[in-house]
Amino acid sequence: MYCKNCGTKSDGIKKFCTKCGKEFSKSDNAKENTNSAQSAPSFSQTPSESSWSPGRIIGIIIVLAFIGWSVYSSQDDAVVEKNNNAITAFDSGNSDQAITQFQEASKDAVTNDNKINTLKNLAYVYSSKGQNDLAISTFKQALALTSGDSFDYYLIAGEIAILENKPNSAQISYNKAYEKNPNDFQINNALALFYLDIEGIAPQYADYKKAVQYALRATQLTDLQLAKQNLGLAYYFNENYPQAISTFSNLTLDKDSTTAYWLGLSYARNGDPTNAKFYLRKAIANGVDVPQEVYDYINSN
Repeated sequence: MYCKNCGTKSDGIKKFCTKCGKEFSKSDNAKENTNSAQSAPSFSQTPSESSWSPGRIIGIIIVLAFIGWSVYSSQDDAVVEKNNNAITAFDSGNSDQAITQFQEASKDAVTNDNKINTLKNLAYVYSSKGQNDLAISTFKQALALTSGDSFDYYLIAGEIAILENKPNSAQISYNKAYEKNPNDFQINNALALFYLDIEGIAPQYADYKKAVQYALRATQLTDLQLAKQNLGLAYYFNENYPQAISTFSNLTLDKDSTTAYWLGLSYARNGDPTNAKFYLRKAIANGVDVPQEVYDYINSN
């Protein structure tokens, strides 16, 4: 999906609150880290079905981390607090603060379960910022602490496989994790993103209907804004633009300019250029780097 700074602050793929979009690749097959751009669409006053098809839409891809809420054990009360504070910081767009807090929490964790969970959360934030090497090494630290054939083992193995561009292995691991705990929002969110395949890593697995199903379930299991963003994306790529608009509109746009961007695209596809241009301008004003086609569309009569 993406912009080099889709997260807050910068870093190709990721500084979350840089929330910026990266220029699209000229090739439909171009891939970048988690925030790489896909080929740009051809804009028009009333976008045609072909020029705005999901496969061609600009990919200011939102790299949504699947932060884990649960950290437990009275031995780790301080760790629980740091973990939850980090989740709040990340969900509000402050990924740098989240990294610092997750690092402290993982270092201070006493129990194995808490160590695994805080390391997972830290890896997700690294991934959201495009720091894939750090994400992989952190996930591997967490993986080494898991027991074989456990939910965490398969979930983490799937995340590592995705970061290493091994979609076949990722799907196998994700499915095994889902079998272990189908009511965990992390695996539902992971599968939603897997089937959206916004980065074009494995187009043979793209299945937008499945993506919506998993994204819906993820939002039923957590209140995180990022999970709701993924649901909005799933609706968008299913061409359910009214539902995408409704979902994106309920997010905190000022804190996530990429949401304003996708909301603008949704309005454009839904035949509402007034709102489309309003939100696209909002995204640009908040640092989203868009291609010339977007400016042409905004300036069209």
